[in-house]
Amino acid sequence: MRCKIMTLLIVLALFTGIASAYDTNDLNSNGPEPLIKVAAATGESIVDNLDGTYTYTQTVDESSTAPHYTAPANGGGFGIYSWMDQDYGWMHTLDPTIYADPNLTINSVQIVIRAWDVDAEPEHGLEGEYDHVTADGVDMNPVYLQGTDDTWSTTTFDVNPSLLLNDGALDMWIDIDMYDTDSWATTLEYSKLIVTYSTDGSNHIPYEPVVEKSPAYCVDTNDNLVVDVTGPNPADPDEDAVTYKYRWYVDVGTGGYLDDDFALGIDHTGNTVPAADTSVGEKWMVQVTPVDAYGAQGPMVEVEFETIVRECGEEEIPEFPTLVLPIAAIIGIALVFQRRKNE
Repeated sequence: MRCKIMTLLIVLALFTGIASAYDTNDLNSNGPEPLIKVAAATGESIVDNLDGTYTYTQTVDESSTAPHYTAPANGGGFGIYSWMDQDYGWMHTLDPTIYADPNLTINSVQIVIRAWDVDAEPEHGLEGEYDHVTADGVDMNPVYLQGTDDTWSTTTFDVNPSLLLNDGALDMWIDIDMYDTDSWATTLEYSKLIVTYSTDGSNHIPYEPVVEKSPAYCVDTNDNLVVDVTGPNPADPDEDAVTYKYRWYVDVGTGGYLDDDFALGIDHTGNTVPAADTSVGEKWMVQVTPVDAYGAQGPMVEVEFETIVRECGEEEIPEFPTLVLPIAAIIGIALVFQRRKNE
């Protein structure tokens, strides 16, 4: 009996020690409450979408191992409340059997990152938190993590599929508080790669769209922001039906584009942003992506609009004075030469 009691006490002591270690697991008192980890070191899955496409998902977190993740020597990393001098990286890879298939067509690539305490709210303006995330050294869309004070937030980034097709891997990097204000920190719970693809070889991605924007130049508070696809024709090499996906971003004074749903609480998904949804000083941008009938996405184009002003006539520089000055100068020179000639 005494032996059983001693064994039980030892087990309880070990359990308490492990729980205590986990409670302080790389998260100081400024960080979030610890989360229960259920994912494997690198969680992977493939789902048949039953429409000729598949979705591959890979998750990297603090429990992942090399080559996907190695905790950096600077004290930062997944699950750690990390500051501007604790930047770090990790790797996502496409399953080698998928990447090696000669008939592979990648429809879309996304990175989904869950982060804590990203103070990117518009009210922070230029002084807000800018956590810059790249894939193979290339900006994704959006460029920064998005989130709010003392909460968990997820940011979905669109990635150019050509980066993954290059070598079957994405080298990820986060530059925390990229402007080095020493004011902001965050911790990442996970980074998730989501790839939608097909391997039958019969489908090809649509062509890059040709677009026109309106207004083409000055934008005031009475103008709707409109982008129209004008070509090419056909829009797809297989002559499949093509639709267009619109993702709108706005700079509300933060110095960088934020997803409109995050910045304004309005998720515009069509080719138009009504004037009623815009304000003076904002600058808007839209990404237009062609999608064929099988879900394959073609090259995306970005369209930027001018900063919104109250009234274009008041903000534009009048053309007349720009003409008066050169004409006056010419007349003055002519008078000088005429005077010299008379003398």
